[in-house]
Amino acid sequence: MEEYLKKRPQKKVFQKEEIDSLRNQAIDKIKSKLLPDIKIIKIILIGSSIKNSFGEYQPPGFRGSLFSDFDFIVFVEDDYTIPQWLDREPDGKPFADDSINLAYRNKKFIEDKYDIEIFFIRKSNMQDSKIQELGEFAGIPMSTDSKHKYWIIYFKD
Repeated sequence: MEEYLKKRPQKKVFQKEEIDSLRNQAIDKIKSKLLPDIKIIKIILIGSSIKNSFGEYQPPGFRGSLFSDFDFIVFVEDDYTIPQWLDREPDGKPFADDSINLAYRNKKFIEDKYDIEIFFIRKSNMQDSKIQELGEFAGIPMSTDSKHKYWIIYFKD
């Protein structure tokens, strides 16, 4: 785990009903913004919103927000163009090769309050066993038998 992730402030976890409602909003909105697109292979959701630990951080917050964010992993074709409405996330660096660290953020995406982070993984990288291993080590579910908890939001037939 990256060093900055270990220094998170305490968090007050929301009630499960509120987490479910916010998570559903995030899922619906991300699907409406990204789909349909034939170059998207799969979208998964990871992190606090599916572990029921989503909530509000004590000030000053974490990574520029007082709240947890929604973490999506989007597996895409190699020639996929990342949408302009997303900003590059300088801290999202699980891989040594910076060209494959495709972490992006949209601040206040849900209810003008909650951020989303999207990590894009290109098809050629998702099929590379070394990258799969590094991704798993960084907490990114790279295979169907991943030990990391995730929800499949979309899967292209």
